[in-house]
Amino acid sequence: MTESAAANAETTTIEEEIENLSHEDLLEVTQSSIKRLIASDPLLSDLPVDVTPEEVLSQIAVIQGQSITVTILRYSESPLSVVIPQQNTTVLDLKKAIKRHFLLKQQRQKSKTKVSWKYVWKTFWLQNVSNGRVLKNDKEKVNNYEVVNRSELRFVKRLSKDRGPTEHLETC
Repeated sequence: MTESAAANAETTTIEEEIENLSHEDLLEVTQSSIKRLIASDPLLSDLPVDVTPEEVLSQIAVIQGQSITVTILRYSESPLSVVIPQQNTTVLDLKKAIKRHFLLKQQRQKSKTKVSWKYVWKTFWLQNVSNGRVLKNDKEKVNNYEVVNRSELRFVKRLSKDRGPTEHLETC
């Protein structure tokens, strides 16, 4: 048997095996292949095992300099790393990205905790740790608050307007 005939026979056998796989088996093979590829790539190896296409594209955009990573510090919880586009991103876009990232994290942890985002944004502002500026206006660009790659933001509690002018923020 020639080499080409052997290769054709091997290809036919592989094709027959693929046709006999169930949908679940194909999903498993595909996922394990993707995991191996991501784990072997030094730029993508820090992504989670069950990575979404959006996360891969976001990581590539960061590497290409089109997006930035912002770390959200939370009082007693682990920090959240959120990827946002570098240009023309508003505070509202940042808030939506935080929500998406948090929901994805909850899905991975199989958490059933319900978060009222309306309550969160009525109760807290985001503050740039490096300069103390509070991101108050949802329509304003994050660049105006000097949010750059690897900036750290934290939640600060909005206090009532009855307090003095220096007591409008409480670090959380």
